[in-house]
Parts: sequence; C-alpha cells; structure tokens
Amino acid sequence: MGLHPRLLPIFRAKIANPRNWWRVHRALLSYRREDLANPEGAGAMVDHLATVLAVPLTPAERVGAVNWLVAQRIDPRNPLHQMRMWNVVYGM
Repeated sequence: MGLHPRLLPIFRAKIANPRNWWRVHRALLSYRREDLANPEGAGAMVDHLATVLAVPLTPAERVGAVNWLVAQRIDPRNPLHQMRMWNVVYGM
C-alpha cells in the first residue's frame, strides 16, 4: 500500500501557504534518516506533519503514508533528498 491519492493534493495545497511551508520545513529537519528508516519513526513524522497541516488521516491512509515514507529512504537533512521530496510535493 502506498500514499493515498487523496493526500498529495491536500498536502500540496496546504504547503503552498508560506506559513505552513516553514512549519513543514522545521518539522522535517527535526527528523533524521534513522528515524525514517523504521515504521515507528516514519509514523511519528507522518503524525507530526498531519498535525502541523491539520490534515486528518484514516488509519489506512496513515499506514500507507508510513510505508511510502520508509520506502523512499529519505534523509531529511540532506539537501539533495530535500529537493527530491519537494519535487514530489510540487509535482515536478
């Protein structure tokens, strides 16, 4: 199961607000690659972002988002990985 198709447009729209962008950026930088390499750490980040952006998630959407995030093997502090993730968010 991957990222639910409903979520990406919602997150894109919310992140378009500059105030939310900074909140998301700070949230991302508070995690390390090791945190996102396991479902518990990735789940914490998914919950954090959902709270920051006020996006309610169903349990199935959360599981899909966690699995998708773990599969991406992202280091949120690596500038190249940051660019890759912003490209996903902005649809590039």
